[in-house]
Formats: sequence, structure tokens, C-alpha cells
Amino acid sequence: MKNELSPIDKVIVKTIRNKKEGISTYKLAKETKLSWSTVNSHCYKLKAFDILDMSSKTTPFGQKKMMWSMKKKR
Repeated sequence: MKNELSPIDKVIVKTIRNKKEGISTYKLAKETKLSWSTVNSHCYKLKAFDILDMSSKTTPFGQKKMMWSMKKKR
């Protein structure tokens, strides 16, 4: 599976791994200097590979944010 990770996937995983708590798709895009849509599609791919966990958070304005974090090891 590691061979299936693209350079973009590796940048996303490295960035998320350095976070103590989840990070939103928007903030992840800003930190990696990638577009939001690129980060979003790669995060869903990494979730399918069972590398990332996804949760949702609702802002005070009612917006729904996807939060990404590393999958907990069992």
C-alpha cells in the first residue's frame, strides 16, 4: 500500500502526523499550499486506505467542517 501513495498523499500524511488534533480540509490546503479540492480528494483516498480518520465539526454559523487525523493504531 505504501507504494500506492503519491507524493501529494505523503505531504498530506506528513502534515497531519505533526498535528496533535484534527485539522480541517481548508487549513490542510493552506499549510500544504495545495488546492482545497486536491486535498479533499486525497484525504478521502487516504481514508479509504485506512490511514486517516474523518470527523465532522459544526461551526457556530452552522457550517460543517471535515476534520482529518491519523488513524489510531490498535
